[in-house]
Amino acid sequence: HHTALTNLFSGRPARGIVNRLMRELGPLSEAVPAFPHASGALAPLRSAAELRGDAGCSPLWAGQNVSGCRDWPAAELISLWVKEAGLADVMPI
Repeated sequence: HHTALTNLFSGRPARGIVNRLMRELGPLSEAVPAFPHASGALAPLRSAAELRGDAGCSPLWAGQNVSGCRDWPAAELISLWVKEAGLADVMPI
């Protein structure tokens, strides 16, 4: 429900939803490998967590206000965007 600038996932600061990794290591760290190596260094931990359905080690990029975020199936979201863009006749889903 909160966001912070973090360099843990990429090696450069970016805003993301605070998760377990950010809470436990602090959102910004001088120990993180430089861009672009940070994501590769984190990959084994991230993969293992994601296989368990745990997003605690995944980058959850977001802007400053995440109050309107909700869990929504990607197919439904894309379908809505296609309809709203007036492309439903051109691009059937």
